[in-house]
Amino acid sequence: MDVVGPYTCEISMDGSRELVQGVSQDFLETALPRRGGPVLVLCGKHKGVYGSLVEKDSDRETGVVKDSDTHALLNVGLEQIAEFTGDPNDLGY
Repeated sequence: MDVVGPYTCEISMDGSRELVQGVSQDFLETALPRRGGPVLVLCGKHKGVYGSLVEKDSDRETGVVKDSDTHALLNVGLEQIAEFTGDPNDLGY
């Protein structure tokens, strides 16, 4: 995925490698990893934190993220986080 504007992006499809251009954010949603998987906090007071998902409560729509830098446990809303599939070095970790 490549962000090309404040509300649109380009997506490369996994199977066919087809490039889909001009995809509106209205058609996208974040993906959550399994427990222990890598996450990035996208918004809120912990925005920009990279870590791992320690716990997920789907009923309460909350999760606990372990900060990879400080090892602090952070309580976040599930809508604030997404699975991170990039290179943590690109984030400074």
